[in-house]
Amino acid sequence: MIWIYRVCFWPIFFCLLPYYLLRMFRRGGYGTCWWHRLGFVPKNTTRMPTLWLQAVSVGEIEALFPLLTELKHRNICVYLTTTTSTGFQIARKRYADLAQYIAYFPLDFWLFNRIAWQRIHPILAVLMESELWPEHLHTAHKKNVKVLLINGRCSDRSFNYYKKIPRLSKWLLSHVEIILAASSQDRQRLITLGFSNGKISDIGNLKVDAAIAKLNEMDKNSIQREQLGMQWTNARILLGASTWPDEEKFLMELFLKAKERYPDLKLILVPRHVERVHEIVNLLKHYTSTYTLRSQLKKDADVCLVDTTGELNQFIRLADFVFVGKSLPPNQGGQTPIEAAVAGKPIAYGPHMQNFRAICQSLEQAEGAVRCSTEIEVQDCLLNWISQPQAAHTLGQRAQAWTQCNCGVTQRILKHINLYI
Repeated sequence: MIWIYRVCFWPIFFCLLPYYLLRMFRRGGYGTCWWHRLGFVPKNTTRMPTLWLQAVSVGEIEALFPLLTELKHRNICVYLTTTTSTGFQIARKRYADLAQYIAYFPLDFWLFNRIAWQRIHPILAVLMESELWPEHLHTAHKKNVKVLLINGRCSDRSFNYYKKIPRLSKWLLSHVEIILAASSQDRQRLITLGFSNGKISDIGNLKVDAAIAKLNEMDKNSIQREQLGMQWTNARILLGASTWPDEEKFLMELFLKAKERYPDLKLILVPRHVERVHEIVNLLKHYTSTYTLRSQLKKDADVCLVDTTGELNQFIRLADFVFVGKSLPPNQGGQTPIEAAVAGKPIAYGPHMQNFRAICQSLEQAEGAVRCSTEIEVQDCLLNWISQPQAAHTLGQRAQAWTQCNCGVTQRILKHINLYI
């Protein structure tokens, strides 16, 4: 199987290269430490047992905070790698004191992979969510290094893809020692795809612990309403969290409609990808409402567009009502509602939350979030909350209670790591 993968690697790589080059150009930041991609990551010179921890992007990197905090107090070297430029930037900014080394994950070609393994020489490899790279897993197997998959997830897209190639999925999963799944649905899907070691359990989602830790970390230096202007102090604030194309337009039109009746209403837009800010600014120019950018703050504007990264949690804390993005057509998949739930905010989203199906179902059962089938339903839900803030507050309290019942995942993961390091 590994030789089939090696033969196919370069043809597939060059076919996908134009798409990824365009994506990298749009998002920027990929020029930094590009040699890591070829395996030339910083050489591990410590003599401590080394744990190689791989997480793809921003969400996975931020979810590691409570785990890295616990690992800091142990006599081990944490070597953290990530795939995206934004993930790399946030890892270096937040975890300089928690991880001995931070680097990009190498391209999964045998030579680059071999160089990286020789420079890191871990005794345990830990993967976040769905990072099943064939060459990486093959090398771990050859070196007799155990692989743990934590916060294991299997999205609709991945599940349907791997079902078409059962031999590959079974081969990949056979190289994993333990899977700690984020939900019972993820656990069942991974078993269906061929994980037969028997060492798989549903322990909950690490992102709940991370969101709680991040909220507790906020102090008097966090963003306050007064920084946005005195009009914001007692305003009703609607927030669009991690919005995608067309959702900003939807929220603006809803905002203007509601503001006719509730003049104190304010809107915060936090796009999922900060590189879309210019596109959103052009949209805002078509409306009469005043707006400001987070980086160039003009006080008492009607709309605040967040053009910075890593501050979503702080703005969620300011909000009264939260709409979760990537959930309205044509977008699909959804963004995480966990941060808003931890902050005790009422949460609404559209029908397409497939990437967080288990979490959303659990939240909805606890009456801590509302799923809407159409834009009109989302609009009606949010307008109802704006007119009845006490009812919205009660829903937010239920969401916060849900997070308290679903925390503690960090300690469960540590118990398994302790068996191997």
